[in-house]
Amino acid sequence: MEEIPQSYMDHKIIEGLKGTSVKLSSGEIHLMMVPSPQGRNSVPNPKYGKTKIIKAEPKDSGYQLVLDSSGKEEYKALGSVWNPYMGERCEGNASCVPICPVQAKYNALKTLKKALYKVNDNDNLSRNPFMQIQAQSVVYRLSIDPNDNHKVSKVHLRRYISKEKTDFVEESIDTSDAVVILAANAFENPKILLNSRYTTSDGVKTAANSSDQVGRNLMDHMVMLTWGLFPEPVYPYRGPGSTTNISSFRDGEFRKDFSAWISPLDNWGWGWPAFSPGSDVAYFIKEKQFGAELRENLTDRLSKQVLFHFEIEQLPNPNNRVTINDEYLDVLGIPRPVIHYELTEYEMKAMEQAKDASDQMFKRLNIKDFTKYTAEDKNSVIYNGERYSYNGAGHIVGTHRMALKLKNP
Repeated sequence: MEEIPQSYMDHKIIEGLKGTSVKLSSGEIHLMMVPSPQGRNSVPNPKYGKTKIIKAEPKDSGYQLVLDSSGKEEYKALGSVWNPYMGERCEGNASCVPICPVQAKYNALKTLKKALYKVNDNDNLSRNPFMQIQAQSVVYRLSIDPNDNHKVSKVHLRRYISKEKTDFVEESIDTSDAVVILAANAFENPKILLNSRYTTSDGVKTAANSSDQVGRNLMDHMVMLTWGLFPEPVYPYRGPGSTTNISSFRDGEFRKDFSAWISPLDNWGWGWPAFSPGSDVAYFIKEKQFGAELRENLTDRLSKQVLFHFEIEQLPNPNNRVTINDEYLDVLGIPRPVIHYELTEYEMKAMEQAKDASDQMFKRLNIKDFTKYTAEDKNSVIYNGERYSYNGAGHIVGTHRMALKLKNP
């Protein structure tokens, strides 16, 4: 794919910060802005040659995938799962989270689709006979082979059959001659393992957890946001969520004192921190503005909104963990994950430094700062007498240190 163009807003910010630095407690850091790599379809790059195309023929029930009989054609992007002609290009909806509305952004269903359908020896498209996908099925426990604690003998799941998920069928799959791979995520995998109890001469154990590390060292990126109004229109709400990143804070000597962070310039206006544009409409109506005056003020504010974004790295902390408790069950009767989570000074100091960097950049760009952190925010901390608020990035890692305690040789 060709590079997705940087937004107009990006170019105005790059122009305003060109050749400048910020001064943090660790010293002076030169500002460098780079295009953001994207996991989404843009314009196919002709240098990558040609490929066979999987097309969709319309049927009464939807679409049927077939191999295009025209042979070789120019590279074609893999569109949406339900319609390969949708999502061949990013349409600039600026609403990529939680999912791209046209599936131009990558998601795992695309990989599953490519794995399910293969070209056979006769150049025909056929279903992969070695893969089975079972929908509405939630794995919640493993059985450990009583004769070999290193082996999984069964995978237990509950297949729900009602929309409310309250009616389900209990099933188990014999895996005594198979390799079992858990790929659920850093919340669900430890939940499954901790729910997989077995008995030995030493008492009750949980799967892959003789080291007591399963579920520990839960990490995310803490997302601290700053927002304000640019002195002139920069027209956010267009393109992917971010097309430029301030890369200066990803690494450096400062990491001995506080976290590194990535810093995207967001094309989403104040949508994340302030629920714009809905909150803007509510604000101006409260100010008794209607009609042409309301439209004029909304146009002025929405076209100038900028959002800076600081995703702060987190050190592994064994006290940050996922556990389970039989008192907390979901509608299928499966234990929910119980989250224990806290920040250390290493991460909180990074918030302080990131806000300092934001203040300096806002000042140079003449951005009027509207950032406000309150005790009512979902995640808020006080550090050196100042309040900072953060969101979860959903970049969940950790919890997967699985090991056996080995005897000394």
